[in-house]
Amino acid sequence: MSRDALLQSAVASALGRGIDGLDDVYREELEYDAFLAHREVHRLRGRALVDGKRVPWSLIEKTTEGPHLAQPYLLDNGVREFDAYASGLLDDLAPAVRAPRVHGSAAAEDGRLTLLLEEVVHDGRRPLDSESLLTAAHDLGTLAGRWRGRVPGEPWLFTGWIDRHSQPQAMDAGRATLATQHPAVVARLGDRLPAGRRLIEAQPRVRGILEALPHTLCHHDAVGANVFVVSGETVLIDWESVGPGPVGADLASLLFSSVRRGDAMASVVTEVLDDAVEAYWHGAREEDRSITLGEVRLGLDASAALRWKLLADLAHAIEHDGLIRRGSLPEEPREQAMDDLLALADLLLQASRRAVENGSTPSTPGSFAAGSHM
Repeated sequence: MSRDALLQSAVASALGRGIDGLDDVYREELEYDAFLAHREVHRLRGRALVDGKRVPWSLIEKTTEGPHLAQPYLLDNGVREFDAYASGLLDDLAPAVRAPRVHGSAAAEDGRLTLLLEEVVHDGRRPLDSESLLTAAHDLGTLAGRWRGRVPGEPWLFTGWIDRHSQPQAMDAGRATLATQHPAVVARLGDRLPAGRRLIEAQPRVRGILEALPHTLCHHDAVGANVFVVSGETVLIDWESVGPGPVGADLASLLFSSVRRGDAMASVVTEVLDDAVEAYWHGAREEDRSITLGEVRLGLDASAALRWKLLADLAHAIEHDGLIRRGSLPEEPREQAMDDLLALADLLLQASRRAVENGSTPSTPGSFAAGSHM
């Protein structure tokens, strides 16, 4: 099918009716992880000719080049999302969670993949406010409950999420960075430095905790930029990392990784974190009453504990007066970003201490408040 024919078919699918042609088609390139070459995302919009009328439409077009251009990591992600849509896995995820509807897809002979997807618009504010975080937490819980113990066995599902976050290849450099005696780093990070080194050494323990928890189907990239609250339901975009993982893992993406990227603020996460754990648990129990609050808290804490590299990155930036940039807040002042990420580091270390030292998480109110380090 030609590119024009694919688009015309997709527009007809989106409008739910036959069309006589397209007019005023406009392509707008969207920013999408610029460091990944050979992946493009465009917003397509225009008017369709329907029974003599010109009807407006819009779609999101995602393309991934084939193996002759795209690096294996990027190609694997593109293929995984393409296969997830083609398999029907994303058609019925959970009562309040869905993926954007796919209206067209094509795999070219050279391996180039194209998805034409529904455009979704978030109802709330960005960075995500407390209401959106709590709604998404609850709905991610329903996803966990729906798929607990029922993860499909397709070979294309992503299974390397622990290594993606814990980055074993970077641990030697991380140890060296966190062992610095640079005065500015020591003054700013203090006992976060030895705590970070201990967290690196604790990674095998963290992996064991996560592997022992009940497993479910996870998005594995449920950061705020990929979360859209739309008319009371949560729409998750970018299913490139979908695969098995423990209950609570997606909650760590929502609450911790979102702050790292600037999709949420540490002060907001600190205020709602306990409530978000409860909301996720209640959502999970709507689908599977066997999931316990302790499992959710442990899954969240241990998944957060994988993210030790935040501490090394902060130490490196302070020592070398480097850029502190969060992708969703590119114009944010450096000191403001640093303060928010230091608050996130404290949350991360508290979660890590609970997971590693206790093997479980406390249930008392305020247990996630900022304070001491490992």
